[in-house]
Amino acid sequence: MLDLGSYHLAALAQSEGTKPLASAFQPVQDALQTAATARVQAEKAMTVPRVAVRFAENAMEKVIRQVSLLAHAADNNATSGPAFKALFPNGLDAELRPIGASQVTASIALRERLDTQPAAAKVKAQAMDDFDKALSVLKSAIDARQAGDSKVSQARATESGARERFVSAYDSNIGAIRQMFPRDRAQQDLHFDEIATSHAPADASGGDTPTPPTPATDTKSK
Repeated sequence: MLDLGSYHLAALAQSEGTKPLASAFQPVQDALQTAATARVQAEKAMTVPRVAVRFAENAMEKVIRQVSLLAHAADNNATSGPAFKALFPNGLDAELRPIGASQVTASIALRERLDTQPAAAKVKAQAMDDFDKALSVLKSAIDARQAGDSKVSQARATESGARERFVSAYDSNIGAIRQMFPRDRAQQDLHFDEIATSHAPADASGGDTPTPPTPATDTKSK
């Protein structure tokens, strides 16, 4: 769409009669460029928080596994004794399986058991500090990723609106050019580049990218 807009602006600049259309269309083109750039930057910025969450989840899981080993040790290395049952009533996998925000929720519940269950008092003395550090890092990483996700969603919504305004302005200019050059199809077509025939991918927000109207068709049907 930006390429079509660049071509259209260059074509409108070729004659004094069409230059006013260029002045009105330029802000629409600029807004789309700004929105597209902001969306790309927001998506690229997600790399750091995404990586941070993965590492924080891994660190949290290591601490949880260490807690399970300490519980087994407190139970004299029994397969499942009072300390392990108090901390992992549904087994170790139940505490390791969640991801993302669900891992935070599960870890908070495990911490509560670690802090309050009498059978786990020895494990608490050995593991609570490391557990709290890992949980704090995970919470912060999840919060940062969620904040980044919100920025991406907003950037995509802004870009979607800019696309719609672009299509509307492009459509309006098709009508204006037809009125300026009635019965001169070749002159009309000079002002609009050809649209690629390959299928455009869905946009980053999950919807289809608005398709600028083709000068050779009736814009009312678009």
